[in-house]
Amino acid sequence: MSIQELKGGLIVSCQARPEDIVTDAGFLADMARAAEAGGAVAIRANGPHNIAAIRRVVSIPIIGIYKQEWRGVGTRITPTFEAARAIFDAGASVIAFDATQRWADEGRPSPDAMIAHIHAELGVPVMADVSTFDEGVTAAESGADLVATTLSGYTGYSPQMHAPDYDLVRRLSAALEIPVVMEGRVASPDEAARGLRAGAFAVVVGSMITRPRFIVSRYVAAMGPESDVAPAIAVDIGGTKIAAAVMLHSGELAHSTRIPTEPQRGGEDVLTRAAGLVAELRTKAPAAVSIGISTGGEVDSQGRIRFATSLLPGWTGMRITERMQTQFGLPAVTDNDGVCAAAAEALRGAGQGYDNVLGVAIGTGLGAGWIVDGKPVRLRDAASLKLGHMPVDPNGLACTCGLRGCLETRVSGPALALAYAERAGIDPSAVTGQMVQGAAESGDPAALAAIESMARWLAVGLASAVDLLRPNVVVIGGSVVGLGDLLFAPLRSAFAERVYPSLADTLILRARFGGEAGLMGAGLMAQQLQRQGPSH
Repeated sequence: MSIQELKGGLIVSCQARPEDIVTDAGFLADMARAAEAGGAVAIRANGPHNIAAIRRVVSIPIIGIYKQEWRGVGTRITPTFEAARAIFDAGASVIAFDATQRWADEGRPSPDAMIAHIHAELGVPVMADVSTFDEGVTAAESGADLVATTLSGYTGYSPQMHAPDYDLVRRLSAALEIPVVMEGRVASPDEAARGLRAGAFAVVVGSMITRPRFIVSRYVAAMGPESDVAPAIAVDIGGTKIAAAVMLHSGELAHSTRIPTEPQRGGEDVLTRAAGLVAELRTKAPAAVSIGISTGGEVDSQGRIRFATSLLPGWTGMRITERMQTQFGLPAVTDNDGVCAAAAEALRGAGQGYDNVLGVAIGTGLGAGWIVDGKPVRLRDAASLKLGHMPVDPNGLACTCGLRGCLETRVSGPALALAYAERAGIDPSAVTGQMVQGAAESGDPAALAAIESMARWLAVGLASAVDLLRPNVVVIGGSVVGLGDLLFAPLRSAFAERVYPSLADTLILRARFGGEAGLMGAGLMAQQLQRQGPSH
């Protein structure tokens, strides 16, 4: 075959999973025949038996793969030359294999060895399935005939997203001289066409064409109660506690548990104990099929901590998503706790029904997330807004981030405790949020003044954020919102005085989920992973 036959075309992936019900080779062959009749330029198929059945009824090329369990680390695509030969003998025109960097740790042949062996012994083109830009470059240098973005989002270190990885397609197409095929999470004709505009040579679509059960479940989930979603495990890692729970298909949290964070023990210890909670919950909810993690710190799209303040020492650089996926063999997603809390409120809470929501979480620190059309806005590979580290007082207090005068030094649980202690003449370490709230409810002038001061500082930060982002609504959550109108009344008044006049009517609402918003958001993000469905 000539690779040019694929240019600008649709490659239909005819695969099935055990839960799809219609899984026999005859059905997949009929599906492939229908795809050819509809104009597909090639078929992607898994396993010698299915490939042989499809080969008998179609004349277009077959991109063959052979998914096999590999030495306890999970399923891998055509992990050995022997697997490649088996699908070649069955009728594959092109051999696709896992060309990710995981090969060295897993004891599989290297990409250059696999490609050379297939070319020499089988004489057919090789498609390298990759998850990152560097892997694509390495595969091309190793002699691959095509590179596909198949595994983007399916390795712990690649971006976890809900849409096709257009950026990876764009970068690889610009950098490589060989064709780049877009594959992964293509859910509509518009997304496929966008892939071609991004530079893709061809586009692979699977689940949204060839898996009836999966397609129907997508419609059902969009039209009503999301009963088709499986349980997920949610984890919330903060400066004082690690909380975990099971999110049921109904969206409710069950089996909630928590332990102290003890951050002074270091990042590895914190992550190990968080994983221990996941292991505990898996015994209580064996049907859980994904993991969501909410955490303090700035989180990149790969679930790695780009930066964390001294509230979580040793947390910077921790690869949360990769660790959870590797240890438990389940898909995982990690994001900042402010982003998770904002997502929970936008999707299920006080911000539900609004298309532009600014979520703010006040606890040990001050976090924020910006949700537009139901999705966190990611800028420079992170979704968290640094509201807590907005400079508001150049000569102010030292912040845990290493700077001075950040908003978080005036608006957070510790900041409130310090403000009250200074006014009451007591030791800040002895002050709790409940103590301040109780004192304020009893009319204590020091407590009332401390809360009003925090409200006014928060108004300064919110006014700036609203001026820039123009949200429909601001939803405020976290442990501090238990103060109720003691906080919200002076906040709304001060906000109206400081925000741009035409935005003074912006709603400021109390979060529905309170201190559980981060955990709720982590669970919702984990269940969103399930709706993507495999497409390779």
